[in-house]
Amino acid sequence: RRGVIKVLRLWRKIIMVSTPFILLPLLFVSDSVKFRCAYVVAVIAVYWIVEPIPIGATSLIPVVLLPMLGVLSTEKTCLLYMNEMIVTFLGTLIMAIAIEESCLHQRIALGALCLLGTGVKMLVFGLMAISMFLSMWINNIAITAMMMPVVDSLSQELLSCRKDVHAEERETELDSLTVTPEHLEKGNGCGNGLVYLNGYAAEKTAPGSVKRTARADQKSPSDDLKKRIRVLLYLSVTYGANTGAITTITSAGSNICFQFVINDEYEGRAPVDYATWLFFALPITLVGTVLIFLLVVPVFFRCRRPEIDEDGGVSAMNVIRRNYAALGPIRFHEVAVLLLFTLLVFLWLFRDPMFARGWATFFSITKPKDATAVMIAVVLLFIIPAEPKNLTSSPGLVTWKAVQAKLQWSVILLIGSGFAIAEAMRVSGLSHLIGQHLGSLAHLSPGLLMAALSIFCSFMTELISNAGTVTVLLPVFAAMAEELKINPLLFMIPATITSNFAFLLPVGTPANAIVYEHARLKLSDMVLPGFLAKVITVMTTVAVTYVLGDPVFGMFQYPDWIYDTLVANGTHV
Repeated sequence: RRGVIKVLRLWRKIIMVSTPFILLPLLFVSDSVKFRCAYVVAVIAVYWIVEPIPIGATSLIPVVLLPMLGVLSTEKTCLLYMNEMIVTFLGTLIMAIAIEESCLHQRIALGALCLLGTGVKMLVFGLMAISMFLSMWINNIAITAMMMPVVDSLSQELLSCRKDVHAEERETELDSLTVTPEHLEKGNGCGNGLVYLNGYAAEKTAPGSVKRTARADQKSPSDDLKKRIRVLLYLSVTYGANTGAITTITSAGSNICFQFVINDEYEGRAPVDYATWLFFALPITLVGTVLIFLLVVPVFFRCRRPEIDEDGGVSAMNVIRRNYAALGPIRFHEVAVLLLFTLLVFLWLFRDPMFARGWATFFSITKPKDATAVMIAVVLLFIIPAEPKNLTSSPGLVTWKAVQAKLQWSVILLIGSGFAIAEAMRVSGLSHLIGQHLGSLAHLSPGLLMAALSIFCSFMTELISNAGTVTVLLPVFAAMAEELKINPLLFMIPATITSNFAFLLPVGTPANAIVYEHARLKLSDMVLPGFLAKVITVMTTVAVTYVLGDPVFGMFQYPDWIYDTLVANGTHV
């Protein structure tokens, strides 16, 4: 029996070793490069799901297998790990570190909570809205980690106050109840001189009075409510962070992967840029967040009012104000980081928008792209001193030491491996082969197909990272759309957005894992409300696609840029 238990504990290692051998028949089905590529994709997908080794280490496997199996050269594979979009994402991570170092995020979060008040519903809405807003611009993993200390303080203060108040209620002195010495001596069979009144023990305190305390085995009726309040405070952060991450094309790894796939497949001809993506995704973010708050919170508390005691509200507000006051007056460091961040958003929005001439068009030979814009801000972060009054000793707005300590290299490697897999699937023709087989779904309407693929992506991302999900599926969806003569954006954009809605399991996204481990939640705490949040956000995405998809991207029309790409590649149309 002990041997069996030891084997079961090693199940990840067993899968790690056995998977490459179990999938070997793919290499011998045909000498086609398609099946060799399928072998690599299958091995990496299993490793992503099971995680026998860290995800960052799994992300290095394409550099090993793709050249050895003749799918991509080593040079081509390695270049995909540090291209323009990777540099863009790297810049956003450094900007997030600068914001964290300046404590700007804390000032924004605590300032907003001071304005919103300390009712449970307002606290939940405040945490959700703050996390959503910050995740629009900064990686949601960083935002979730940044918000945990704020939630710790709030939950500890609120729940300790509730505990104190209910303890006082159960220990109220019953001055009107008279107990004679004879009663105390008899004790109703209790040798310690206690009498039981309505299930409570009466402790002898003074003649003519009895102190009533709860029995040790009796649980407070508010314990369940307190637990739900604590759980929801933490979950509101991950709900807001995951929903806000879809808003800009640089805010999530899956969005970056979409940008690579669409540019790689159609050579930059697709009408997707920072501004159009923001215009399309922002309504999904706002409507989805509001609906999660309006529908999940009542269900979470079983339609009861989750109000806190007045003392608890006052105490929580005091904690918020005390933490805000501890930040001191607004410093130059915070203002400078905020201005550089605003400059970065401006450069992204107006680099080359579809509705006007952008600043990048003034450079006629080589137009700067998003990586150039973000690196302008990043370089200035190192140049501008945090304390101008002490020029000789002041560090920059961000230090290289902080970047080295906090930069999430595993996420960068994950996105790079996604690019390598997407390129391998395109070059080998694997995505086109799968797309042809999915052409049998032509009898379904484009809108119904879009909804089905979006739902599929939203559940796939509970098992595989969102970047890995879109990396594997988007090339297939693009080939499928071409086969059915449908605009690929109709399948690819909603699928990318819904891949961020991982609310069910801790493994769905690192943000979920942070909350799950930090708050020591149970799986049931996440699954039940998370399923409702997933349904809400996916339905919102589908609805907004029907409303804005055609005006913004022309999703329901077969575009000329696909025809131009096929002609340029010498493909038969």
